[in-house]
Amino acid sequence: MKELRERVAIGGPVEEAEAGLVSFFSAREDASGVARMRLRVPMDGVVSLDREVRIEACETRDEDNLNNVMRIAWQPEGTVIFPRFEGTITAWGEDDPNVSFIELVGHYTPPLGAAGQVFDEAIGHRIARATAQQFLGDIRREIEARMRFKKPVSNDG
Repeated sequence: MKELRERVAIGGPVEEAEAGLVSFFSAREDASGVARMRLRVPMDGVVSLDREVRIEACETRDEDNLNNVMRIAWQPEGTVIFPRFEGTITAWGEDDPNVSFIELVGHYTPPLGAAGQVFDEAIGHRIARATAQQFLGDIRREIEARMRFKKPVSNDG
């Protein structure tokens, strides 16, 4: 298993980021609570591959019961070759109430056994990090769009 830790900044308060995370996953769930989506795998900055994955996400608390977290796991759909992942996504903030972060932390298992391990050492880990950044970027865009939509409009002219 390889560790993966990536984060992106969100232009809004942590409460909105947390609500946006819940909304992002619940909007994609079927009746059984499973979401299916396509993760983009950037290859060279111009070309990317999309891979269909089955995502299970559930809202919970961290081990110290201090913060809300989303436990998340994904696995490829069908015969697609793609790493399995288990971890958490957390929204958190620092000093600026208008900036928060979402962070993906967990472990993935490269496919194809020993050959997958060799590939991961060569370039697979960079691809995994770029895929995680794409995934977090998709979440960020949806959260920020949700915040813009909720923002009250002024009639002051």
